[in-house]
Amino acid sequence: MVSRRLKDLEYAIRDIAVVANEVQKTGKKIYHLNIGDPVIFDFKTPQYISQALADATFAGQNFYVDSLGVPELRKEVCRYEKAKNSIEITPNDILITSGVTEGIFFLLAGLLEDNNEILVPGPTYPIYINYAKFFDGNPIEYELDEENEWEPDVDDLRSKITEKTTAILISSPNNPTGVLYDTKKIRQIIDLAGEYDLPIISDEIYDQIVFEKEYTCPATLSKDVPIIGLNGFSKAHLATGWRLGYMYFNDPTGKLKPLKEGIEKMARARLCANSIAQFAAIEALKNPGPHTDSMVEKLRERRDYSYKRLRQIEGLECKNADGTFYLFPKILLNEFPKWNTDKEFVIELLKGTGICTVYGSGFGSYGKNHFRLTFLPELEVLETVYNLLENFIQ
Repeated sequence: MVSRRLKDLEYAIRDIAVVANEVQKTGKKIYHLNIGDPVIFDFKTPQYISQALADATFAGQNFYVDSLGVPELRKEVCRYEKAKNSIEITPNDILITSGVTEGIFFLLAGLLEDNNEILVPGPTYPIYINYAKFFDGNPIEYELDEENEWEPDVDDLRSKITEKTTAILISSPNNPTGVLYDTKKIRQIIDLAGEYDLPIISDEIYDQIVFEKEYTCPATLSKDVPIIGLNGFSKAHLATGWRLGYMYFNDPTGKLKPLKEGIEKMARARLCANSIAQFAAIEALKNPGPHTDSMVEKLRERRDYSYKRLRQIEGLECKNADGTFYLFPKILLNEFPKWNTDKEFVIELLKGTGICTVYGSGFGSYGKNHFRLTFLPELEVLETVYNLLENFIQ
């Protein structure tokens, strides 16, 4: 017997990799543009951060640590958030997690049951959909308007608030579209949350990977609406495999105290996040180094090239990305009777060219007729990819 919650789990980003493995067995070269992992390309974990990890293990710090996180790391996170976003939080407001994914798991476990709802952007990162359903909740998508550069439609968001709504998710920069929410839109969403007495979950894992626009942290704008922030070390500090993140509660009036205490119980039950990675993260925050800025500069060039090439391919439309390392082109399926769905297109593209992307419907109903790709590879690889893509579509 297998439970419904396991049978219903889907994760398009990794599911397509199973197909890619089968294609690879035929001898075809695979171009992995499906997973947002900079470290598998030419972005390497800085040596001083790796050295801090090695130093921690050789110093014998291989034991279980505080379930809420190493105290010194929690202090550094507070200092970091205050310097970056002017947020006044204490170490008691911080929980260190095994990546942002565990933070999402904890939050949705605490917020959802009996078909309660969480409002998520559409398109959205599929884990929000999966975990909401896993905990017998309903993920309700509010529209990111593609015609308005993927900015959130606040009127649509308002129309979807019900008595079952438990929280509103802001994902900026957004995965998969790359949109950085406009500050005015964030204020409107915060005001809406305040009107309906709802907390905001702010997924901030890509907050340092932004291009022309300036990042706005929702907690910076909020006076009394509680904000639960999610961030980590995977992307900006190039430590994806370390699985280290954190959650902060910016809750000046204490509305989220029962939720916070319940999540802390869950954290104790799973013992702790990776101990030596936490000690290394202290060094990463104390001495941030130039690696993030260097990565963003490379990514800007690769984004510009990718955006230019995608717009030149007949049958595709594409909005540019403000941040992250993803683009989310639209497939004009009415011009291609050969393919009925975005999933069919992505699988045929993979089998025909070796280009592994992710079908847009895996990111929710607003992702249909799109596909997501990363622009992490070097320019020479991207050139090959877009040449193959263009020939395939022609």
